[in-house]
Amino acid sequence: MSGVSLFTRALNMRVAVLFNTDFQNGPESDEEDTEPPIFWKANAEIAEVADAVAESLVVAGYTPIVMGIDHSVDDLLTRLADARADAVFNLVESLGGDTHREPEVPLCLRDAGIPYTGCGPEILSVAHAKDATRELLRAARVPVPRGIAVNTVANLREVASESLEFPMFVKPARADGSIGISQAAVVYSMHELVERVRDLETVMSGPFVVEEYLPGREFNVAIFPEPFGHRVATEIDFTGYPKDYAPIVTYDCKWEEGSPEYTAFSVPAVDRVSPLLYAQILDVAGRAFVALHGDAYGRVDLRLDANGTPRVIDVNPNSDIHPDAGLLIAARTVGVDHAALVSQIMTSALRRERLNAHPQRLRQRSRADRRTALSDRQLQRGRD
Repeated sequence: MSGVSLFTRALNMRVAVLFNTDFQNGPESDEEDTEPPIFWKANAEIAEVADAVAESLVVAGYTPIVMGIDHSVDDLLTRLADARADAVFNLVESLGGDTHREPEVPLCLRDAGIPYTGCGPEILSVAHAKDATRELLRAARVPVPRGIAVNTVANLREVASESLEFPMFVKPARADGSIGISQAAVVYSMHELVERVRDLETVMSGPFVVEEYLPGREFNVAIFPEPFGHRVATEIDFTGYPKDYAPIVTYDCKWEEGSPEYTAFSVPAVDRVSPLLYAQILDVAGRAFVALHGDAYGRVDLRLDANGTPRVIDVNPNSDIHPDAGLLIAARTVGVDHAALVSQIMTSALRRERLNAHPQRLRQRSRADRRTALSDRQLQRGRD
C-alpha cells in the first residue's frame, strides 16, 4: 500500500459497483406470451440493488461507478483501471448465466490486491452447493435437518436406508433465491417424493437435497460486518398464507407479486421468542457462518424442529441488500439504514484488504500489474 491511509482517503474513493448483467438476455418485453426462465426474476433484481448501493455510496461520501459484467473476468482489471476505481462493491451473483462461477470475481480482485466487498471465494463456492454445506455444518456440529442429497430419482432408495421420516422437504442443491421451491416441495409419501424430484429434473439438473421437514417457526439471522459478526434475527410471518398452505419460503413468496405466498413478511424476532431461544438462534447462526469461513456479511436461515431446536437450512454469504430485503429489515431494528449498512460493508472491505496486504509482493509486481492495485490508483490520482 502507499503511505496514504485508506481511511483518510475514503471520502475521495472511487468505487466500482459491479453487478452481473447476464440476466439481461432474459425475456424480451414485447414477447408477452413467453414464459421467463425460472431464475429470471430472482436475478433481474440485482440491477435495482446496484442502483440503490450507488445512491447509498454517494450518501456515505464515495464516488460510485456502476459497472456491469456478463460472461468473463478477462478484461475486468483493465476496465477497473480505466475507470480509476479504487475498490469494488461486489454484487455479482453469476457469470454467463452460471451461478457456479460467482467466486471468480472475488478471486480475481483478491489476486490483484483490489479491495472488494463481501465474502471471499471459498465460502461462495461452498455455500452454493447446499449438499456440501450440509456436510460441512454437520462436521462442525452445527445442527441441520436429517437428510441426504440425491442426483436423480434412481437414488431415492437411499431415503429408506437413511430411515428418514415423512413429511420431507425437497430443494435443488445448486440454486439460490428459492428457485425450484414451491408448495410441492413438502412431500408426504414416497410417491410424492418421486414425483417432486421428477418435476425438478425437467427444469434443472441435480443434485437435490431431501430433508425431514421441520414443522417449527422460520428465522433469518443477519450477520453484519461492523462490528464483525454482529447478528440480528428476524422471523418469517406466514399468517397471511391460506390455511392449507405449508408455511415455507417459496419462489412465489419472494418474487411473484399477487400470489397467495407473497403475503409473507419478516418481523424482528427479539420480542417474539424467549431470551434463551433468541440466544440459541444467534449462536447456531454464528457458528454456521464461521464454519464456512464467512468473513463479511450474510444471512443464515433456520427453522425449529419438533422439539424447538433451531437447525440451519441455508447459509447465504453476500445476501440480498435491496432496501426492502430481510437483511435491511434486521438492520433497521438496530438503527442502521441502507446508507449506513453500505458504508459498514465498504469500511470492512477496506480494513480487510489493509490487514491482508503483502507489501513485498506488491513491490515485486510488474508495472502493468501494479496498474491494477489500489496503491497505484491512489498515486495516479494524486498526480492528476
